[in-house]
Amino acid sequence: MTQSLVDFYEDSEVFVTGGSGVVGKALIEKLLRSCNVRRIYVLLRPRRELSAEQRLLKLRQATIFHVLHRQKPQELDKLVAVPGDVSLPGLGIAPAMVERMARVSLVYHCAATVRFDEPLRVALQLNVGGTLEALKFAETLTQLRIFVHVSTFYSNPYLKRVEPKFYSSPMDWRLCLRMIDEIQDDGMLNALTRKLIVGFPNTYTFTKNLAESLVNDYRSRLPLIIYRPSIVLFALDDPSPGFSPSLMGAMGLFALVGAGILKTVYLGKDTRLDITPQDIGIKSMLSYTKKGHEQYQRGPPQELPVYMSSSCTHVPHTFTQIAEQMDTLDLWKSAAFEKNLLVPGCHYTDNRWVYQFLVVTKQILPALLIDLLLRLFGQRPQLMGVVRKAYQTLEVMQPFMFNNYDSPGVTLKDEISKENEGTEFQMSAFNVPDINGLVIRASGQMLHSIRAHLLREDPRTLRRSQRILTVKTIIYQGLRLYLLYKLLRWLWLSFLGSHF
Repeated sequence: MTQSLVDFYEDSEVFVTGGSGVVGKALIEKLLRSCNVRRIYVLLRPRRELSAEQRLLKLRQATIFHVLHRQKPQELDKLVAVPGDVSLPGLGIAPAMVERMARVSLVYHCAATVRFDEPLRVALQLNVGGTLEALKFAETLTQLRIFVHVSTFYSNPYLKRVEPKFYSSPMDWRLCLRMIDEIQDDGMLNALTRKLIVGFPNTYTFTKNLAESLVNDYRSRLPLIIYRPSIVLFALDDPSPGFSPSLMGAMGLFALVGAGILKTVYLGKDTRLDITPQDIGIKSMLSYTKKGHEQYQRGPPQELPVYMSSSCTHVPHTFTQIAEQMDTLDLWKSAAFEKNLLVPGCHYTDNRWVYQFLVVTKQILPALLIDLLLRLFGQRPQLMGVVRKAYQTLEVMQPFMFNNYDSPGVTLKDEISKENEGTEFQMSAFNVPDINGLVIRASGQMLHSIRAHLLREDPRTLRRSQRILTVKTIIYQGLRLYLLYKLLRWLWLSFLGSHF
């Protein structure tokens, strides 16, 4: 019989880099809640006057562990902080800790900078140099069963169709790491960036591509797999329906729309939102870990095992279609935020001039007005900074807002779905006949999760927030009618009235 995932992870010692990130935290949560692992070592960089131990205490309070705190709080004691830094030789791990980690058999390298507009030096140091140091560390682990490198579905953005296989990189990763050592002038390096990353929209995809090339070069030295998820968003069911992990990236944009701050988005009307639900992504990765190990047990494979997660084969909706349904069903009101400025809702356009006009009239001007009022009342202005950051985030995301990437979807979808049926790793979403209903239900649950877990709003205030939003909507519609009346009256008096 095929070994179950629970048996595969039983009594294992696991090492996770990037454990404070979205994927890393979700991975840790699932390992603690559904797998009887012995210990999980988490690489944590001391920062902002917080030690690694203090950061671990903060990590343990993350909202993603809300079910674990209720069901198995003692499992969190299995977490061990490893002071270190992926940008340092040997990950900056002290010899005594290295000795303590001798029984680690599974390594998940999730650490990376996910900022699209990161300076090239920083992106190379973290995404490529950090991967190299993680691989070197893994070579010291005598009980290593598999090393999982978490990449991205967008690591080869010059391709229209991406297969679950390794693609050679247009540049040598060694040359790039030497370059940042030899070119000390950041200005010169930044000036070279656009020429160096030809074919890549940003330094993030470029350096993730290089990191895959580096991992491939180690495939005969270590048991390795690459996992490429698309955009990791809310969970469908696990740890709770619609659970939203972070205000970073796309989730933050949804929160801004719900708060009535983000009023327009520039994107192609045929652009799909290629997502990996958080729980599906983690369960898939845990399955691929076992499959990669089994493949290496049969002997080193000729090609590096690559696994992907993409929704393009089973979620046909475009982003605009999903957003319009959310507006039509008034999902924003069903999860009305307390921290609500204007009426929720957003206009989606592929016309750049319309977009810029709406940014100025519906975002910048209201933000300036409200910040002015805050100043008059002796408060610190805040809104314009939020509007500016949202605009910049959407600008760096432009290459993904107008392109669709094709793929075979979730690697081994039917196989891993069947193997995990009826277990805590089941992926029932793959077998739902009404995919439209699933998408809409999950979208509504996502908004409620943003309200509860990210904005930390009391569920008892929901009814009051809905009533306030109703009043705001009436005022808003009344103001629109008044402005329309004034416009029509002006047109009549200016152009038509003179003829009578």
